[in-house]
Amino acid sequence: MRKTTMVFPLFFFLLSASSMAAPPSIQENFVQCVNRNSDIPIALATSFFTPNNISSFTTALSSTAQNLRYLLPSAPKPAFIFFPVDESQVQSSVMCSKILGIHLRVRSGGHDYEGLSYVSEIESHFFIVDLAKLRSINVDIEDNSAWIQAGATIGEVYYRIAEKSQIHGFPAGLCSSLGVGGHIPEARTVR
Repeated sequence: MRKTTMVFPLFFFLLSASSMAAPPSIQENFVQCVNRNSDIPIALATSFFTPNNISSFTTALSSTAQNLRYLLPSAPKPAFIFFPVDESQVQSSVMCSKILGIHLRVRSGGHDYEGLSYVSEIESHFFIVDLAKLRSINVDIEDNSAWIQAGATIGEVYYRIAEKSQIHGFPAGLCSSLGVGGHIPEARTVR
């Protein structure tokens, strides 16, 4: 009889402790959503940065910042920064931002002096999808075309074209470190 009286309080304690567990965070919900809806799961150690790991988060946040006033402690910061490695992860990010009601900012290494790709004054929760790991460049000289992912830089595009042709070019300016996606500023914000 003594064993029964000890087991019941222990069972009750474990049951009540599990019901007091915190609900999943925005970050956890996002990771679960993207992993359910993309071809490749998120590699948390190399593609997902949160304020909980302040050194890597700060490095990721400031990696392409052009206007340093948005990096001040008083400026709004994203809930997390995600570096997709596959187009399906980008698509899932957009879909999951809608499902979870989180504002999405897109960054691809452009001239963003306004801070539009890494700060949000209108939403309390927002995150950044940084396209820097999407850098594929396929140049087809026969077709006079090139397929370029948004994270590739202008310099990388010039180099890949020059590898294939001495007469073809790409009119994009002098800033070789500018991300190709930076040429389309309207594409930075998705609601």
